[in-house]
Amino acid sequence: MRRIDIHAEGASVRLFPAETATLTSPTRLRSTLFGIWIRISVRPATVFIVLSLAFGGLIISGTPPLRGPDEISHFLRIYSYARGEILPTTAVNGRKGILVEPGLYNQLQFFRTAGEVLASGDGLRYQQLVAGYRSSSSMADERDQAPIFAPFAGTEGYNPVAYIPYIAAAAIGRLFKLHFSDMLLFMRWFGLATFTVIAAYAIAVTPALRWAFVLIALLPVSLYNRSVLSADGAAFSTALMITALCLRAAPGPTDERVWERSLWMTLCALSKQPQIVFVLLELMVYRLREWPRQWLRVTSVVLPSIIMSPLWVFAVSAEIAAWRLQEEGHHPPEHFDPLWKLLYMWEHPYHFPVAAWRALSGWTHRLWQELIGIVGWQDILLAGWTYLALTVFLFLVPLQKLQVSGATRARVAVITGLVALSYVILVYLIFFLTYTPLDVDHVRGVQGRYFVIVLPVAAIFVATVINRELPSAMPAATAIAGSMIAGIATVEALFRAH
Repeated sequence: MRRIDIHAEGASVRLFPAETATLTSPTRLRSTLFGIWIRISVRPATVFIVLSLAFGGLIISGTPPLRGPDEISHFLRIYSYARGEILPTTAVNGRKGILVEPGLYNQLQFFRTAGEVLASGDGLRYQQLVAGYRSSSSMADERDQAPIFAPFAGTEGYNPVAYIPYIAAAAIGRLFKLHFSDMLLFMRWFGLATFTVIAAYAIAVTPALRWAFVLIALLPVSLYNRSVLSADGAAFSTALMITALCLRAAPGPTDERVWERSLWMTLCALSKQPQIVFVLLELMVYRLREWPRQWLRVTSVVLPSIIMSPLWVFAVSAEIAAWRLQEEGHHPPEHFDPLWKLLYMWEHPYHFPVAAWRALSGWTHRLWQELIGIVGWQDILLAGWTYLALTVFLFLVPLQKLQVSGATRARVAVITGLVALSYVILVYLIFFLTYTPLDVDHVRGVQGRYFVIVLPVAAIFVATVINRELPSAMPAATAIAGSMIAGIATVEALFRAH
């Protein structure tokens, strides 16, 4: 019988498990990373919430008070709503506004002046300005001083819908007698959280293009406007919401949640006047031959928007800040009267198209940068490569096949294309009617950031027209990479400037 060396056999047996573990460690790592990626790629709404709150919080902490676009005007309008003043009744020299306490007025003027100093780029930092303010602030009792008039400067036309979370935060701040800077911080955080939740819900309910919605909602312009006092946060989130709901119902409404579309359609239309064109999205829910049978449902969705949006404009008689142009030089008042301007357009039909084309062609580069994101008072640019990279990502993420019939895809393409084009035209038309004198050869006042609201609709249009799909992992990877670039670039630009 052959003698067996037990120690040798044992030693050889013990070597195999260790050797196997060494060989499978990279495989296990890859398997673990793949598992994590799978979990991330199927949760776009969760990814959006995390990135929105993380980058938004950094933006809030890195943005001095009133350094957002027209943030002082938005604060005053929100403050008036929090006091129960729905319609602007106070006016001085034709300018609508609000009477505020002297202490609050002085703080507003300080932070506004500080912002102007920062924008001048003379080397001062925000901390130096605040330190100087605290060391030289007056200790005089301001309680017996008369209230001071502060003009809205163009925000009197905004509906309370655009400010709902800010109004709630301002009311709480007034209840607890918060200092202005603390109240502003609280309002920003409240708005960021609210609009993040709404956008996340839209991403969750849309049947397609979820990662495209994530990237668009985390572009620098979207992220920044959601993190400061602005009507754009509500405008974008409500537009994203109704776009997702109509796309979900396009193959054929199975849940019949008409009330939900009606609610968000109304909120969307009231957030900003040009968004009245989003009522057209309801047309892609039903086939043309179904409209006679579904007219009651269609009417219940679009009629509140069609009635309430014009009524609000009529009630507030918004001046759209045309006074700014009057300060530059005298222009006939009728140049800013929409009704008079419409009659003029009837007699001169080519004036508006030519002026709009000159504005588009002459400011293409600036409009493109503003569409991606220019922060601060539209004076803080991101790194140049950021705009190029995010533009490429925006063209990639809509490449997806919608799981619908050919007829439905064609209907969705026509309606979304019509909405996107109508929105752009209406934005330029509003600024032509209310903000552009006739002796100016282009439409004035339009900024690229206004058009981010219609990017989700444009993404659906691109998807239906191209009808090609990227590899399964690419949409998520592209959207996450673009979102990280957008968030980091925005935070870096703000901290570098301030």
